[in-house]
Amino acid sequence: MSLDLHTLPVERPADLYTADDLSESGRRPVAEAQVQTLQKLAALEALRWHFRDDPQMYVMANMFVYFWNKHGVLAKQAPDIFAAHGVSKERRRVYYVEQEGKAPDLIIEFVSRKTRIFDLIYKPEVYAWLGVSEYFVFAPLGAYRKPRLTGFALAGKEYVPMDTAPSRLRSNVLGLDLAVEDGNLRFYDPRTDEKLLTYEEAQAARQLAEAQAQGETAARHAAEAENARLRDELARMQKKMSKQLTPKPS
Repeated sequence: MSLDLHTLPVERPADLYTADDLSESGRRPVAEAQVQTLQKLAALEALRWHFRDDPQMYVMANMFVYFWNKHGVLAKQAPDIFAAHGVSKERRRVYYVEQEGKAPDLIIEFVSRKTRIFDLIYKPEVYAWLGVSEYFVFAPLGAYRKPRLTGFALAGKEYVPMDTAPSRLRSNVLGLDLAVEDGNLRFYDPRTDEKLLTYEEAQAARQLAEAQAQGETAARHAAEAENARLRDELARMQKKMSKQLTPKPS
């Protein structure tokens, strides 16, 4: 049985369904601007690569999160990016809060003109009720929204806005700082002040490192060849001088 409903009757018990029963797709595809799609993918790739060695940090994007809301109705949201501590990296079709045992710890929404009412008014109420510890809103096309990045931390049952004065916002869930650079959402490791690389940047860095390694290898081989040539030349000169200094028999 595959469900594709935003709500189910109240009398449905929470344990009636498993994640396998829930639909992973919506009724209609949602179109996005190119810059929004590319920035979302870049952010997802950077986070997934950063947490690649942490078996209990699940990071995903555009996946339905199913939950039983405060009215006892099965509901769903599809956060742009979410992260959950203590959740394995196994593949999922959907994220079912009842089955996982917890809600995501962090959600990032990439807001647009069309979605800003939901992202800034409706979704914070839902995510706060679920117990999502941190909620960030980023505007890729930010001409209509200042600041372009805002963060909220859960205090009790409500979100408290993070201080927007610093250039970076700290996520305690991720252990990272979020910042906007050249209109892009970027992540920094506060321990090293290093920026998390996107997939393209990581590939470019790898290619550069390989090119440098190849150059160093070629230079080392050239130096070794030159040293060998000099040693041979010195040996020939020493042999020649030895012959010249050897007294001839009378």
